[in-house]
Amino acid sequence: MRKACRSHGTRMSRLVLRKKAKFAKFSVHRNLCTLRQMVPGCGDADLETLFQRSIVHIMELKSLAYVLRNLANSYGV
Repeated sequence: MRKACRSHGTRMSRLVLRKKAKFAKFSVHRNLCTLRQMVPGCGDADLETLFQRSIVHIMELKSLAYVLRNLANSYGV
């Protein structure tokens, strides 16, 4: 009887692992779709291009924030 409980537990843990893997795959897909929407010109780009353009876009946004912060400080806003 004890052996049956162990196999039931193993089956349940496999089921939980499968569900977690499926959820993780769905989450990655959803996050990639969101990234494609956020980065200009990446609607149908492959993953390598998407990541490269994302890095460039982040650097552009950081430099724009730096310029705007300095302008705001110089005008006393």
